[in-house]
Order: sequence, then C-alpha cells, then structure tokens
Amino acid sequence: MGLHKKLIVSFAAAAIVVIGLFSWQNFSLSKEQITGARRAKIELLTEIINNGLKSLMLEGRGSEFQKFLDNLIAEDIAAIRIFTEDGRILNSTIPGEIGQRIPYKDMSVYRAHQNLTIYYQSADGKKIFSTIVLIRNDRICQRCHGGIEQIRGILDVEYSSHESETETAGSAARIAWAALLTLFCLIGSLGLLSLYLIKRPLAEIAGAIEKDDGGDQLRRLSEGRNDEIGKIAEKMAVTMADIHRNREEIDRYHADRDLHVENMASLGELAAAVAHDIKNPLAGISGALQVLAEDFPEESPRKEITREILEEIGRLDSSVKDLLLFARPPDMHLIPVDINAIIEKVRDRVAARAATLKVGLDLVPAAVPALMVDPEQLERAFLNIALHSLEAMPYGGQLRFVLRDSPETGDIEITVSDTGPGIPEEKLKDIFKPFFSSKHSGSGLGLAIARNIVEGHRGRIEVESALGKGTRYTVILPETR
Repeated sequence: MGLHKKLIVSFAAAAIVVIGLFSWQNFSLSKEQITGARRAKIELLTEIINNGLKSLMLEGRGSEFQKFLDNLIAEDIAAIRIFTEDGRILNSTIPGEIGQRIPYKDMSVYRAHQNLTIYYQSADGKKIFSTIVLIRNDRICQRCHGGIEQIRGILDVEYSSHESETETAGSAARIAWAALLTLFCLIGSLGLLSLYLIKRPLAEIAGAIEKDDGGDQLRRLSEGRNDEIGKIAEKMAVTMADIHRNREEIDRYHADRDLHVENMASLGELAAAVAHDIKNPLAGISGALQVLAEDFPEESPRKEITREILEEIGRLDSSVKDLLLFARPPDMHLIPVDINAIIEKVRDRVAARAATLKVGLDLVPAAVPALMVDPEQLERAFLNIALHSLEAMPYGGQLRFVLRDSPETGDIEITVSDTGPGIPEEKLKDIFKPFFSSKHSGSGLGLAIARNIVEGHRGRIEVESALGKGTRYTVILPETR
C-alpha cells in the first residue's frame, strides 16, 4: 500500500472514530430533548385534565367530565382514565372500561410510581408513557364529598411513544447522514490534498530519479518550493549528482583496470617469452663454465672467478624461474594434505639459513582437518614468506609459525611472524606488488607469487607490521573446498 493510500486510510479510521463519538453524543442529547419534550407535554396535559375535573365539579357539571375527556383524545394519546384506589375505573376514553377494574399487576406499578411519569410496554407490544397523578380530597372537594377520604381517585394519562420514536429515528437518520457527508467531504478533501501535495510530487521525484540525468530534473522540481518536498528534491538532486559523478569515476576505473589487466597480460606473456629465451642460454653458459672450471687448478685465480660467475648465473636463473612462475602459474593438483606437514617441511628447509643468521625457529602446530590443496605450490608460498621474514633479520631474531583452527569462521589460519625492524606504513600497501623488495638480493616476486598461490586456493593473506616490533603474515585458508 502506497503512502497516499496509507494516509487516507489512517485519516479515515481516525475520522470515523471522532465523528462517530460526536455523532453518538449528539444523538443521545437529541433523544433526551425529544423524550423531555414528550414528558413535559404529558405533564401539561395531565395538569389540564386535573384542573378541568376540578372546575367541572365546582360548577356542578361532573356529568360532562367524560365528554371533556373524549374531546382530549388525539392520535398520540393512548388512553385517559380515572380509577379508585382499589382499581375500579370511574372514567375512561377507552370504550367499555368504565366500571371494570385495573389488573392487579398494573395496580402494583401505579402504586410504586405515584405522581411520576413511567415508561412501560403495553399488552399489545406498544411502548407507552404513563403519568399517574393522585386526585386528592382537597378542602374545596370536601364540600360535596366530605372529609373522610384523603384521595378521591387516580388520574392516569397514557401517551404513545410512536411519535417520539419517529422523531428519534428521524434525528438519528439526520445525524448519520450528516456524519457520513462530513466524513466523505473530509476524506475527499484529504485525498485531493494528498494527491496534489504528496503523491504527484513524489511520483515526479521518482520519475526524475529513474531518468538519471545527474539531478537536473530534480533541481528544477525543487525550484520555487520551500516545503519538505522541495527540500527532498534538492537533497536528492545533490545525491544523484554525486552518484552520477561516482558512476563515471567507477566506469573510468573499470576501463583503466581492464586496460591495466590487458597490459599486464601482455607484459606477462612478454616476460615469459624473454625469461624463456634467457633461461636456455644461461643453462648453456653455466655448463660451459663448469667444463672450463675443471681445467683450472684449485689454486688458480681463474677457478675462483669461475665459481663467482656460476653463483651469479645461479641467482639469475632463480630470478628467471620466479618470473616464469609469476607470469605463467602452473595448474594446481589438489589432494588432501595435513597443513602441519607442509609448515614443518618449510621450517626444515629454512633451518640452515636461519642458523646462519642466528634466527631461532618456533612451530606451534594445531589439530586441523586435512585440506584439499596443491602441497608443492603451497609449500613454495610459505617458503617465500619465511625467506622474506628471514631477510628482515640479518642480525638474528625469532621466526615463529603458528597454526590455528577457527570454527566460528570455518577457516584455518597460519601466521608467520618475525622480530625484524618492521615495514613502514607507506610501504605496507605495496608489499605484495611484483618487483617490490627492500633487499638488495632476490627478484622481488616472492610475496607476489605467494599471494597468487594463496588466492588460487581461495584464501587470502593479511599483513600487520609495527616499526621496531616486527611483521606478521596471516594466511587464511577455508576448510571447505
């Protein structure tokens, strides 16, 4: 449900409650007024009858009282009767009642409501107002009737509630129609206001956003509007302009990245070709020098020079191999392997170099599940990291391997930490880039190759370093292959 409909429905619900309460209060007040008016009319008629009876009696025309009562009969008067305390009817507007007795149950009602207006339902189901007035034996009446009796009779005027109910129903209908008309007008007015002030402006804003013109249309919508819609349009225009600008920058970045990837691929192919062309002649030169070296006596200076040349050729060959490995990574052959065995083998391979540099080695294994990895490539990755850490400690230190299973993430973490001088923060972000090296020896491809191998296993390498405290490499490999 949209905001426009939600607003109308919410307002309609609130308006129904409020208008309903006021309408009910108005109806109750109107009903009380109608009932009060009918009751006052009955009491007035009762007083007229009582006074008329006394007047006729004083004038000696008591025989005309019945005719007087018959003349008072109207459509809304159900009956007028006078009866004695024992229930014998003396006068009545209903033919045939004179001389009969009031039923016992009715007499009990009359006795309980003397000089009051009561409301009851007659035997035929009609609702009746009944006013009961005691006709007392006053001094003026005692001239003829004597002073023995205190009450000469009981006057009962019954008034039909049909007219009152008709007026009440009419009042209820008028109030209901007025409430419905008011509710319809209010909801209609709110609907139109919401349509022109909320729904259409928001639809225009949504259309402007879909148009994606950098916020130009949104700026036009915000012109001349100082309300909340105008402010929203203005803010959205700024946001859309930023999004448009950022999208252009992202597109340029992707284009530059694609170009960079293409260039790197071309350079990789070129480097692989050059390395391959260099590798074969190096092998020939190395073989020829070894043959020549055999003809030189051990004490000959040429023997030492030949040995130095062979060492440099070996270093150059190692760099060419690294370049070929980085440019053309070999296919991985995954098998289930205990990662502890790989780290132990790496430790053993660097043990001699660590002893030369007076670096202590420490390994903390862990009970971890076997991983589907290429053991040869993963060993090369950890070996490159370990050698890089050893080169950072030329005057001794500590190299530590720690394995840890992380059940909450489902990963296995292998940390390789050293106690070297650390890496400056401005260089830390470039440490895995090709040919980045802070050493005078090596190809500068060791960490780059290590990262490629780890990422090829769907893992990642994180590095932390603090100057004067050392560097820690964390290799994270997922358990689920």
